[in-house]
Formats: sequence, structure tokens, C-alpha cells
Amino acid sequence: MTLLRSRCSLFALLLLLAPPPAAAATVRLLVSIGANVGDPDDAVLSFADDDAERVRQLFVELGGVRADRAYRIVEQPAAVVRQKLAEVAGRIAELRAAGDDVVLIIYASAHAKGGVLHLAGTHLPLSELRDSARQAGARLSILLVDACESGTLARRKGGRAGPEFAVSLEHLPLHGQVLISSSGPGESSEEWDSLRGSLFTHHLLTGLRGDADVEGDGKVSLAEAYAYAYRRTVAGASGAGQHPAYAWELTGTGELILTEPKVARSALVFPAELSGRYVVASQPRPDVVAEVDKAPGRPLRLAVPPGRYLLRKRAGASTGLLELELPYGGERQVREEELVWRRYTEVAFKGSFVELRSSALLALGRLESAPVRGTGTRLAAGLGYRHSWGPWWALGTVSFSRADYLGVGLEVRERSLGAGVVGGYRWLHWALVPHVGLGLELTAMEQRLRRDREEEIQDTFGVPPLPPHRTLGVAVGPAAGVEVPLPSHAFALVHAQVLLRLMPSEDQPSLRPAALVSAGAGWRF
Repeated sequence: MTLLRSRCSLFALLLLLAPPPAAAATVRLLVSIGANVGDPDDAVLSFADDDAERVRQLFVELGGVRADRAYRIVEQPAAVVRQKLAEVAGRIAELRAAGDDVVLIIYASAHAKGGVLHLAGTHLPLSELRDSARQAGARLSILLVDACESGTLARRKGGRAGPEFAVSLEHLPLHGQVLISSSGPGESSEEWDSLRGSLFTHHLLTGLRGDADVEGDGKVSLAEAYAYAYRRTVAGASGAGQHPAYAWELTGTGELILTEPKVARSALVFPAELSGRYVVASQPRPDVVAEVDKAPGRPLRLAVPPGRYLLRKRAGASTGLLELELPYGGERQVREEELVWRRYTEVAFKGSFVELRSSALLALGRLESAPVRGTGTRLAAGLGYRHSWGPWWALGTVSFSRADYLGVGLEVRERSLGAGVVGGYRWLHWALVPHVGLGLELTAMEQRLRRDREEEIQDTFGVPPLPPHRTLGVAVGPAAGVEVPLPSHAFALVHAQVLLRLMPSEDQPSLRPAALVSAGAGWRF
């Protein structure tokens, strides 16, 4: 009996000392579906594919979805979608077998009618999509559908279309399924050229980037995202209106966080005192990234990917513009006093791409190959002026160099003045901006010659000093380089040219290859 009690005590002690079982890791999977082409009698959509990609990028960026677990299906028939959903179900089974907790998010943007998605000439009932999501094996599935008459999905499951305040998800059940549609039964879902996307998805993504964060905790819950998207969609819809709808079959307790803007690598910060409607568009491709109605008294941190942006604020007949650069990430505060105001008609005429600072001054240092064979490379200092028209650019430069070297019985002092023009194309999509072009260089050179024992020669033979040699050269060739954005309006530039130079000379071929490399800094204005 004593031995039994000792064993029981030892077992209890081991249980107390044993570490608690590790909580299951939550894994998120995303399937993003887009189809511009529906049935033969459907008008071809313009941005469903783009919306599917934007949703995929956002959930990878802010929604805790790994890139290899974010599946994008565009312009594929229903059979391909069914096959991909079956593959995802198999992946979920593997994750659950490994002890992971799985959340599945499905987004679809396409034509629909009568509760049926139109995908590349084939049909996929929304009820089948809903059932596939439920049967995939995830603990929680979230189905987001941006399509006409998609509210029938919520209605058929016993949910109801409702205004933003009708959904109280403060303690959201975490087991089951949530359905959100872009429009109510019998309603159309709008696609806007000015947004380059659908109205509902546009506002949903803006909310998920931080504008829906009512509590200010750097997180956007499902409740906040739906309430925000509902309010902005209803307010912005034209015609008969568009009313997002929802339905749910859930058990348990908790709150579902869809995105965490606070973890974003880069963001735009709107101070509390700012107010008004601000549109943030990427540059140079003018995609609207976010559109916020900023209320005074509430600061806003809007998560955006690293890149270049143009911020617009409309005020009557004028538009305030601000270029923003976040090529490497970080935060950029929006200041009202930095806005450059233009007439609205001027901005509208130029389209969505507006360059506020198309001019730049540069200070350059240059390393050039020898214009005279065997005399070594040249260091030159120069100034430049660059003007750009979107991705196209032209650069004019002037430079000065000097070199002293010895000839046969001579000392040579060389002075050169150069003028050049180069123009071409640059790629503005990346953090480092590469460019290519074609350049023309003119070089005016003077050589002053001094003989060894010059004074003695003049005194003895009564001859004057040797006259200076002057020549004018021209060179042409391709150019390439890279621009590195710096804080504010500054940038660094590295630029190289390979040239074919014509330089008349008595003791070498007039036509020779040449090269030069320039490096410097500039200021845009």
C-alpha cells in the first residue's frame, strides 16, 4: 500500500512538472478567384483579375497568409476551381494531421446571376462554393464574394442582408463559417474605372489596410472590416444602390482578426488634426491603393507596400497633390502644408499619373577613358539638369577636366570642356530605378606644350613657345544606369556610357572607342 501511494505521488509530481502541451499553431490558407470573362452574353469585366491579385497580396502582406499558401486562380473554368479547392482540402488535412489549426479564406470576383458564378463560360453555384469551403476541414472558413446578386448566398443559408450596425461580432465565434457578399439579392455589384477595381473590394481592402481600425489597436477584425466596407459601399454606390450582406454559422467564442496593419513594413501616417477625403494611388501605374475619409481627432496609420505614391485631396475646384516615396519601407507622415495645389481640370486632363517634380539638378563626378592614347583616365567634375515626362527622361550635362602628363621631351597640360545630352527610359516600379538611353558628347580640348629646357631653347634659338593644340571631338553611344531614391526630394545616380569617339589627332586614329562612368547626387524640384 505504501509502495502504491509512493508511485501515485511520483506520477502526480511528474504531471505537475511536465510542460503543458503546446497550443496548435494557426495556419491560414487563401484561395483568390478572379474571372473577367463570364458567359458569352456577359459584358467583360476589367478588374476582377486585378482584384483577386490585390486580395492575395494584402493577405500575404498583412493577413498572416504565407505566400506559398495563397492560391490565385484567374480566368479558369469551374472545373479548375473545383480541382484547386480539392487540393486545398488535401493540404488542410495534412496540416491538421500535423496538429495545426487551419483557417480558410476564399475570395471570388466574377459575374454572377441567380446565385451562380460565371467563370470563363462555365458555371459554379455559390452554394457549391459555400459547401466546398465548409467541407474542406478548416476550423473556420470565411467566404468573400464580390459579384452581382451574391446576396442570395447569405439569404439561402438563413442569414440576412443587414446594415453595418446589425452585425455585432465583438465576441465572434471561431468555429464554423462566415459568408460576406458584395451586394444584396437582386442587386448589382459595381466596378469603377476610376478605382480600377470593384467598389466593394476597393473599400474592403482600404479598411483592411487600417482605415477600419476603430479601436486603434493596429488590428482589423472581421466586424470592423465588414462594417467599414458596408458603410463605404452603400455611400458610394450609384443607381439603385448596393448593399453588402452577411451570414454565419458559428459556435464558440473569440474575435477573428483579419489583418494587422501595425506589422506592415511601410505605412502612411495621417495625424489626428487632418480631415478630408484622401486618395492614395501607386506610381507610375496609377492603381488606387486606398481612399480614406479622414475625420479630425483620430490618427490613422494606413499600411501600404513599399513603393511610390501620389496622394490627392479634393477641395472644391482644386486638388492637393503630394508625392510620397517609400521605396524601402518605413513610415511617411502626411502633412497638409506639403500639398501642392492644382486646378482640378489640370489634374483630370493629365490623368492619374501626375509628376509634381519633373526637374532635377545634379552634381556629378566622372571617370573618363583617355581621349589621347596612353595618357591615362581622366577625372572630371560636372553639373547636370534632368527633365522627365513620366518614365521618359532627358539629361544635359557640362563637365570640366584637366590632366598633366609628359610626352617625348615635352610637358603637356591638357584642359577639356565637355557638353552632353542623353535621354531614354526608366523603370519606376522598383526601389532602385534602372534606366537606359542614348547619349551624345561634345568635347573641346586644348593642349599647352612646354619643351624641356624651354627658356634655354628660346634664348639660344630665338624661337617662340610652341602654340597650343585645340580640337573638337564628338562621341555617341548607349547609356545605362540606376537611380537610388534618398530622403525628401534627393536621389543618387550612377550612370555609364560606352561611346564611339571622333577626335581629330595627328598621331592616333581619329575614331576610337571610349567609356565614361558618372556618379553623383540630385535634387528634384
